[in-house]
Amino acid sequence: MLHVPARAQNDTVIAKDLRLSEVEVTAQGVQTSNDLHVVTCLNHNEIQALPTSCLSDILAYLPGIDVRSRGDSHAQADVSLYGGTFDQVLIMLNGIPVNDAQTGHYTMNLPLSASLIERIEIMPYTAANQTGALSGAINIVTRQANNDTYSLQMDAGTNSDIAPAFIGSWRRNDVYINTSVEYSQSDGYYAPTADAKEKAALLNTDYRMANLYLQTRWQDRLDVQLGAQYKDAGLGTGYGFASIDQLDATRTLFATARYEEILHRDWDLQAHASYRANYDRYEWHRGTVTNRHWTHVVQAGLYATADTHIAGKTTFGIEMKDEYIHSTNMGEHNRLHATLSAEHNYRYGHWEASLSAAGHYNTWFGWYGSGAAHVGYKRTRDGIALSAARSLRMPTWTDLFYKAGVQRGSTDLKAEKAWQLTLNGHYAWHWQEAGCLSLSGDVYYRWGENILDWTYDETDSLFHATNQNKVNTFGIEATASYRLNDWLRNIQISYAYTNLSLDMTKTKSNYLDYLRHKIALNINHGIYVWSKGCVGAEWSLRWQDREGTYVDINGKAGNPYEPVLLLDGNIYMELAHIRVALECTNMTNRHYYDYGGVLHPGAHGCIRIKTEF
Repeated sequence: MLHVPARAQNDTVIAKDLRLSEVEVTAQGVQTSNDLHVVTCLNHNEIQALPTSCLSDILAYLPGIDVRSRGDSHAQADVSLYGGTFDQVLIMLNGIPVNDAQTGHYTMNLPLSASLIERIEIMPYTAANQTGALSGAINIVTRQANNDTYSLQMDAGTNSDIAPAFIGSWRRNDVYINTSVEYSQSDGYYAPTADAKEKAALLNTDYRMANLYLQTRWQDRLDVQLGAQYKDAGLGTGYGFASIDQLDATRTLFATARYEEILHRDWDLQAHASYRANYDRYEWHRGTVTNRHWTHVVQAGLYATADTHIAGKTTFGIEMKDEYIHSTNMGEHNRLHATLSAEHNYRYGHWEASLSAAGHYNTWFGWYGSGAAHVGYKRTRDGIALSAARSLRMPTWTDLFYKAGVQRGSTDLKAEKAWQLTLNGHYAWHWQEAGCLSLSGDVYYRWGENILDWTYDETDSLFHATNQNKVNTFGIEATASYRLNDWLRNIQISYAYTNLSLDMTKTKSNYLDYLRHKIALNINHGIYVWSKGCVGAEWSLRWQDREGTYVDINGKAGNPYEPVLLLDGNIYMELAHIRVALECTNMTNRHYYDYGGVLHPGAHGCIRIKTEF
């Protein structure tokens, strides 16, 4: 069941609703915009209204998503979903997986401008052909412009932050082109409340980053993407407290292609191929190279779909994936993964159902099976759905082989497996042209097997990669949204609760310290509205409570994470071809921890100017 905000074109609303006619369902095999799997959707206008242009920070405003960073989110951020770890969420760009094979720490190295994003889809499960989505998936869908648009953007803020960007979209008959070129830099941040060692570490939270992205589509049949990112990021004490001047330099390149050919009125073929390379130079002390890693992932798939229009739509597919690493720390390794899958979708009136199954063979871990089933009832804007899925994930190269500092990987690890049951529903009440009251909720339970964790062993004072035999996860989400007119564009409150069947006071976990509670309040309102523009404001208040403890920068263990209240806001003016916004994140200037010993920045101000023609 798909949740899409019901809104007027110029509204900036964060809400859940059902409007299936607005969604383009494309190739089943690569899982783009399949309304049987998507439960939450953040659209383009909502993204542009938020007081950030950083993709990982945008995701942090959604319930059920946990974003943790080592300093500034532009430098390095981990995204997890529905109580899982950052390695257990599948990230897709227009339906193509882009996860890093070495470690999930680099999965968010995406050189895509937020201005090109049409929507972000959140899925608690995917069809059986996908691996890696143990706790769910996030699909980022780019825009398809109906006319030519050119945009120049400049951000300037505290900490000597500066971020110029060019974004363009063109259409020539059946050809669509999206492109973005971005540069951003920061001198790092400072915290007056920090102790002497923390202050010295925070001096090394600077970064320099350049992004290039190009996409071209032809007749909705051929879709090609190219992207490259250059990033040098100071992490302070990001991966250990014995050094305060760590640096992580990454270079990321990816290319994808998807093609669909209609063979007959009832048959079509879909093919896709992708390549992702990532180079990482990690310096324990700046200027002294500690580790070099080079990884690549090559993936290709072919799918045949038959639509009988009576019995439903059936898809058969085959996928091959090659993962390779050459590392000064972990050595040289390669593994192949093959998948055979089948999926059937059926609709009758207001009812919809799907059933999928897949067999997987990995040269390291052998044979595995996965599957998913879904049944739902929906009307235009209301519906309820029940889903069950069997998912799996293979350990990363870091999990298997990394040995440095206080970390020790293990080649004895098993693949993670899980069953998940999800129930979600939505109701929306509309009146007049713009008024809307929207209510939605999700409940899920996940039975996890061989869940991968890094745990602390007091006998040798090291963190070891290990499998937790059973980790079950229960979670609920609830969202209420009210929209009236241009003066009260939206007010929304959401709550997410997660509980793991793991005693965090006894388990010295370095991975499974999760958000137990997350409350978010979002208000978007007009200040002055006239025929040619408007002045408005948006305020976002978040309260989150993390379970678990951490080791502080001085080596003291057992420190509990404290609940934190964060307030972000922006005041903006929109005219025909220009938007000017004064933004501030963490307005209450809270210094807090998401990872042990890495103090977060306080208040950060920014002016964003964007022109569009």
